[in-house]
Amino acid sequence: MKRRSLLMLAIVGWGGLAAAAPDATDVAQKVRRRLKQPEWLRGEFVQTKKVPGFAKPLVSRGDFVLARGLGVLWRTTQPFASELRLTRDEIRATQGGQTAMKLEASREPAVRVINTLMFSLLNGDVSSLGDLFDVSGEAQDERWQLSLLPKPGPLRQVLQRVALEGNSFVRRIQLFEANGDESVIQLDNLRPDVAPEPSLFQ
Repeated sequence: MKRRSLLMLAIVGWGGLAAAAPDATDVAQKVRRRLKQPEWLRGEFVQTKKVPGFAKPLVSRGDFVLARGLGVLWRTTQPFASELRLTRDEIRATQGGQTAMKLEASREPAVRVINTLMFSLLNGDVSSLGDLFDVSGEAQDERWQLSLLPKPGPLRQVLQRVALEGNSFVRRIQLFEANGDESVIQLDNLRPDVAPEPSLFQ
């Protein structure tokens, strides 16, 4: 599941952020010019996760809400209902209306790192991604592709590579984990929201 991938990153301590390389800055500028960045964005996702030893991939579906400066809410509807809420201050997972897990930034510094990572991924803020990854890629016409390799540090122990694709929005996120798991998150039906709900992140 996507939640497992995100939480795996969340529990890893981070010893500091490095500056983005010049080529990453160039890619960031090209991608940023192609991206729309609304204050609120809604969409649907399908995640396909391949796990070594399992013949069939694990598939989950749901929807998400991205609020700039507030957070990201992932609502899984299949194969079972659950929510993952990421804000600047915490990561909270709920199932059946009950809190299954809560990590606070005040106690877990990595929470702020993973939230910054997810906000950057969905907003396509490649300049911020350059703090955590060596960034390479290309942009042609309206389409672009990026490859993110973790910089030396604890993050590299759980994540091998991230691949991104998109046009005016991020459309596809592919995670290659160090344990051999591979996840593809397809984002569809993306639309700016004209009726935001700040209460979702309170």
